[in-house]
Amino acid sequence: MFVHFSTALGGPRAPRWRPAPPRPRARDHRSAALNPSSEDGFSLIELVVAVAMALVLLGATLTVLTSSQQIQARDTEWALSIQEARAGLARVARDIRQAYSVKAVTSNSIDFEGTFAGIRKEIYYECDVEQTTKLRECVRLSAIPPASLPSLSSGTVVVKNLLNDTSEEPESVFSYSPNTIEPTYVKLKAVLPASGTFKPAEKAYTHHVVLYSGAYIREMNLGG
Repeated sequence: MFVHFSTALGGPRAPRWRPAPPRPRARDHRSAALNPSSEDGFSLIELVVAVAMALVLLGATLTVLTSSQQIQARDTEWALSIQEARAGLARVARDIRQAYSVKAVTSNSIDFEGTFAGIRKEIYYECDVEQTTKLRECVRLSAIPPASLPSLSSGTVVVKNLLNDTSEEPESVFSYSPNTIEPTYVKLKAVLPASGTFKPAEKAYTHHVVLYSGAYIREMNLGG
């Protein structure tokens, strides 16, 4: 059944409703896959530029990390080198304080007798033992009289990497006061490279570390 409305002129009256707009057609994914230009993405040039920038940033980061690790290793070796040398000099000074008879001395060696934990011992320090072509080391020997001192090769290394009495440092380890015949005070001086044995050399410190110590021989001629 149809109903018609008439206007004043007698013609049909236009309807008040409007037809709904047509629904958008669903995207055909199959056609989009066949047409890559319709997909959003990066071009080949953009990808190449992005990868190049990422490589540059990665390289800079690795350079900073490597440099930081080398600096840390250098500083660690520098601190360890000083700590070991100080401990070695402290041991030499501690032994000399127990001496009651000095048998022989040179600028890089001292031979004396003393009492250690109630035991009479002969102690000998030789600080001109070749470590490398440019470095020396200080070696300690001990024996209970009347036994003889062992060979130098069996001694205990007390201070390493010494530059004393070399082309870089002409001064010796030991000096005596008032004289070498009857010394009452022994002055110790150790000169060593701050870099130790760190490699590569261009990353190491180039200056020298100078350590001092000393000991009074308080019991001279009181033993025996």
